[in-house]
Amino acid sequence: MASALSDPSRSCAVLIGTHAYTELDDLPPVARNVSRLRELCCDPAVWGLADERCRVLRQASREVILKAVEDATVEATDTVVVYYAGHGLVDPRSGELHLALPCSQAGPSYTALRYEELRSVLLHPSGGRPTAPRTVVILDCCWSGLALDGLMQAPDVAPAVAVEGACVLTATAGTRQALAPPGEKYTAFTGELIRIVADGVPGRPALLSMAALFAELTAALTAKSRPLPQLSTRQTAGEICLFRNRAGATDARPVVEAAPSRVLVGPTAGGTGPSDGGMASSARVRVPFGEPEPDLPRLVPVALTETRTVGLGRYPVTHAQFGVFLRDPANARWHPAAARAAGTDVDDNYLAGWSGADFPAGRAEHPVVAVSFPAARAYLSWAGRRLGVPLRLPTAAEWERAARAGRSGEWWRAEITAGRVNFLGSHAALTPVGEFPPNPYNIGDLLGNVWDICVDDRGAPVLRGGAYDTPAARLREELSPRSPVECRGNVGFRCAGDM
Repeated sequence: MASALSDPSRSCAVLIGTHAYTELDDLPPVARNVSRLRELCCDPAVWGLADERCRVLRQASREVILKAVEDATVEATDTVVVYYAGHGLVDPRSGELHLALPCSQAGPSYTALRYEELRSVLLHPSGGRPTAPRTVVILDCCWSGLALDGLMQAPDVAPAVAVEGACVLTATAGTRQALAPPGEKYTAFTGELIRIVADGVPGRPALLSMAALFAELTAALTAKSRPLPQLSTRQTAGEICLFRNRAGATDARPVVEAAPSRVLVGPTAGGTGPSDGGMASSARVRVPFGEPEPDLPRLVPVALTETRTVGLGRYPVTHAQFGVFLRDPANARWHPAAARAAGTDVDDNYLAGWSGADFPAGRAEHPVVAVSFPAARAYLSWAGRRLGVPLRLPTAAEWERAARAGRSGEWWRAEITAGRVNFLGSHAALTPVGEFPPNPYNIGDLLGNVWDICVDDRGAPVLRGGAYDTPAARLREELSPRSPVECRGNVGFRCAGDM
């Protein structure tokens, strides 16, 4: 669930736009970007910043930019927002991101503003600590994904400052150029951001979190075959809400509860699914038959590296969700009796307790269990077509990184201590998803409740995470099913999808 709106009376924004250059191509849409964003930030129906708390810098020098950002970090006691649009440059020697200034040149990096300088001011204003617990940086420039490591790492800063509320949203990955499409009023990335904030998103809750903005931006830019944004957060920063949703639902429950997280602990193992898919729009998706059905799986974007983000199911697939799959006539072969009779993709324990597409009473929100590797993949293929995202099973490496949630050492002990694990020493029975709190990256039941079917680096099924009947000492075991068709009453699965 998203948190409260950032208090406009205690927050500050600095909107930086460099649209005209002496040595580089001009970017006229950038000037319109910052003007419209300022209108939205100051609109009480959207956020409600006072004029003096939303500073716009056009064609500013390095010194003016850094001073304005420092002033904002000193004044704000809730959230600091820094937005930059213009050319992005890469230092040919260090590979660092530089933000272009009016007189910047393509070669010499000293003519531009190092992103590291901006990061340093946000973390160390006047050599001290920021007063605002939350910081949001939005970069609309080429190679902007290079900034994703910066704000998240600060070994000499108090952990609460460096970790709790840091969020960086970029227009592209570190290897991609941003777009200013000819004839369009705004740049590609900021244009979609403005549209989402100005119009709102039907089906979303009353407040738009950074996670929700990222999911909507990804869907919109994917649909136009444009560079995909990247999001880097720490802890609950994905839940920061800067804007009210003008088309928001009246109830507080989002259709897609997603809090994206960045897990930068090295390259992921090779996946088995396609890598060019995008996160689907969060609008409610209904299957084209029968009465309105339960939601399809909810995806949490998890950035694994600067160039690769995976969407991971916030929870395992539930009985109700699998029932929707079985009620599609195209999937009749996966009904329990038919699948068992065929004897090729499941064993005799497949969907024990089900009758056709009907699951046991009272189990709608419980993870579906007793499914085989082929059955899980069939569901994911079907659900992916409806979400508009090619879905697959997570790799074991992806599961491990999401479960670790950026922590080192014996991180699973912290999960048990925090009461986030349904295992033999806690509830010791299958529970509905969401019964136990999610981990620091807002993903639930990664440890306990049901084993997750994953795939190893060869594409073979493996089990991770333990279940409701697993002793604490075995939650970290890495098991393999006896065969791909094995169906066990304590094994479920969740979705993954490349972005």
